[in-house]
This record gives sequence, C-alpha cells and structure tokens, in this order.
Amino acid sequence: MRVYTAAVSLALLATFALSSCSQWPGPEHRDVSMSAIESIVQAHCKPDVETRDTLNSLGAIIDVQATELQELTAAVETIKSTSPAPSRSVVPAPVCVTPPHSTASATKTTLDDSKVVIGATEWIHLAPPGQYFRARVDTGAATSSISAKNVVRFERDGNRWVSFDLDTGEEAEPIHLEAPLVRNVRIRQASFDDIDRRAVVRFDVMLGESLRQPTDFTLADRTRMSYPVLLGRSFLKDMAIVDVSAKFLHPRLKDGKK
Repeated sequence: MRVYTAAVSLALLATFALSSCSQWPGPEHRDVSMSAIESIVQAHCKPDVETRDTLNSLGAIIDVQATELQELTAAVETIKSTSPAPSRSVVPAPVCVTPPHSTASATKTTLDDSKVVIGATEWIHLAPPGQYFRARVDTGAATSSISAKNVVRFERDGNRWVSFDLDTGEEAEPIHLEAPLVRNVRIRQASFDDIDRRAVVRFDVMLGESLRQPTDFTLADRTRMSYPVLLGRSFLKDMAIVDVSAKFLHPRLKDGKK
C-alpha cells in the first residue's frame, strides 16, 4: 500500500512539472522562427530545481519502501516455514463398560460371612411360653424388652423369681408366666426424672431357621407401643445385619420347629 501511494504521488508531481508546457504553442507563437521557438521552449520548459529535488527525494523514499517490503516478505516466509503445523487433538472413542451383574436378591437372608439378614420387623418365637410374637428390631437399643404387666418379685427355694402377665400384642388374653429373675436394671425415662427399676428375665429366642439363642429381656409396659417385643443389640451382635427397608423376611415355623 505504501509503494502504491508513493507511485501515485510521483505521477502527480510529474504531471504538475510538465503542465507549464501544455499551453504551448499559443497563438502568439505560431509565426515565429525556429530559433525563436527554441528560445521559447527553453524559457517555458526549463526544469525547475525545486521540482527536480522533490522527484529525487520521492524516488529515494520509494527505493527504501521497496527494500522494507522485500524484508517483510522474507520475514513472513521464514515464519511460515518454521512454525509447526497445528496439531489435531485425538479424542479417544468412548468405551462402554457393562457393570457386572448383581447376584444380590431382595429376599436374600444370608451373607457370605454367614451373617443373617433380618428386617426391621420380624416374627420371633419365645419359650416360654412357646409361641410367636411380632418384634421390632432396634439396633439403637442395647438390650431387648418385652411387654408385661403385674410384675411381682418373690422367692422360691431361696432363689429370686418374678411373676408377670405377658402381653401378646393380640386381642387374646395376657399369658401369666413365672420365671427366674436374672437381675434388676434401673432405667431413666427420657420424659421423666424418676428412675424405673425393671426386672430382667431370660427367654429362648428363635428367629427364622438359623437364629436361636437365649436372650435377656427387661419387663416393661409396652401396651402403647406398636409391637410387644423390642429386639436389641444383645441378640443381634455378631449374628445378624438389619435391612431397615424390609419386613418379615423370615416366616413363622410350625410350633417353633423346622
């Protein structure tokens, strides 16, 4: 662009320099001799010193700009030849991974480590009295509890015993039982300041076909509770895992036998 502008300027200056000759010969010169013509030409077309100097300066500028243009062109070519080609990133194809098929079953009641899976509520068989009760499984309770009323402590043959009416949680009449007193525990109710002294008795517990062991129960009035029996950690320890979303995973067996 700079070379083009300089060339246009040079052409305009050349036209201006020669414009003084464009009006010759005029009418007053048509009848003159050759010598007179030469004199007139020399007088009117004599090169102007200032114009000549300007033309020389413009020519020098054009030469400098042409040289700079050549240098710039060479520099661009060098950059093109030395610049690495743009790399194309390779995106790996997506790999579809099929998850292994799960062999777990919603009704599976045993684990690989031989622990039994039980639900949040289960049927348990108690002996005595030799019948099934609905029980709520509570991992937050350290000991188990069973609903009983009319609890009376007494001695028999020098040993401590307790009599009570066992609430079955059904419409049937309570079952009157007598059992050796294992110990007494003191329970502080969350809503009361008084300490409740409760008797502890032992029942043989069976849950499903594989869980059988004697378990201690505190005797408490649970008639306001939904379940007459609460099964705590003392029974579950090292034997079972609780699935809180499941209920009654283990069926009742006839007469508490397989």
